[in-house]
Amino acid sequence: MTTSVWTPPPADEAELTDWLRARDPVTRAPGNGGWHVFGYPEVKEVLAQHGAFSNAVVRPMSDDSPMRLYRTGNLTWMDPPRHRNLRGLVSQAFTPRWVAGLEPMVRETVETLLAGLRGRPEAAYVREFASPVVATVIARMLGIPDKGQQLFQQWSRSLLALADPSAEGNGLQKVLTLTQVAEAYLHRFVAQRRAAPTDDLTSKLIAAEIDGERLGDDEIAGLVALLMSTGQAATITLVNAMIVLGRHPEAVAALRARPELLDSAIDEVMRYRSETTRVERRTVRDVVIGGHEIPAGQSVSVWIAAANRDPRVFENPHVFDIERSHNPHIAFGHGIHYCLGAPLARLEIRIALRELLDSTLDFAIDPAGTRLLDPRLMFGASEATVRFTWKEKQ
Repeated sequence: MTTSVWTPPPADEAELTDWLRARDPVTRAPGNGGWHVFGYPEVKEVLAQHGAFSNAVVRPMSDDSPMRLYRTGNLTWMDPPRHRNLRGLVSQAFTPRWVAGLEPMVRETVETLLAGLRGRPEAAYVREFASPVVATVIARMLGIPDKGQQLFQQWSRSLLALADPSAEGNGLQKVLTLTQVAEAYLHRFVAQRRAAPTDDLTSKLIAAEIDGERLGDDEIAGLVALLMSTGQAATITLVNAMIVLGRHPEAVAALRARPELLDSAIDEVMRYRSETTRVERRTVRDVVIGGHEIPAGQSVSVWIAAANRDPRVFENPHVFDIERSHNPHIAFGHGIHYCLGAPLARLEIRIALRELLDSTLDFAIDPAGTRLLDPRLMFGASEATVRFTWKEKQ
């Protein structure tokens, strides 16, 4: 077994990719740097062993914490058995069949926002298209009215700005303030739906029941907040798709000529430029991963981006190939914390990219108008100026 000399991960996007390539599958950082897992099978093993690697890596929140909205309904930071019970209740309402029925609404949302861009030579792609597509779809799915949708679009953008090294100061304070506003709004909204349910997802969450257990208002508000915030991962994938396709015009030409390649192309974007660079775990007992014994109580960084480029699993992993025949990427995670919203994310991304490809002759990202996120946190951009050449309307 080899041991590499540890160097901290660089903040530069290209340098980070090179840094990830050079890592051993399992590496311990010096001092209190914890453990880092880079290899595909090792990453999957960590994510699958929820009994050894806890997901509860955030300190408990007090009643006066500005982030208390995430305290009770946040599946992301929760371990079994509560995670299993809560996810089971959510899954009753958020079924793949129900999500598939959202397609007309998703398509109408995409077409409306695209109509606002059509004919313009360039646009602020995140603010004017990607983010509002995703935020509007999730809000409509939950039943949140237009005024609330504006609040959540603002909140989503502020969350994204936290990973933008070029963002203005006081970004965290803005997130905390908007989170408190969102909490108050959501509790009023949940109370209204409990009194007068409709056919939206919030009403379904209120009605869901397992073994006589139903969700309380705090848990429903937390779950709605989780869906609103983590659902923005689809926004980042839409941005990453534009970044990657802009660098590979031959792939764009292939997608225009062969529309059936779109699903494969989306998977390749997610593998090649994983939105979630890494996730955190903490060992609750001694455990062996990749031949290394990791003691209990250790922090473990699980590098999704590195696993998705492991040459032991992916042939020519650093090549962007939309016709890749074997692509078991783990951009949506693995194990009990596999992304609950994956079917919806795929639906949004597929429709949005298809409409963009069908409506344009060409598009290109302007690097000067693009603000990349810190890749140590996530691959993406908080904004990207995109130039368009539009087709004539039929």
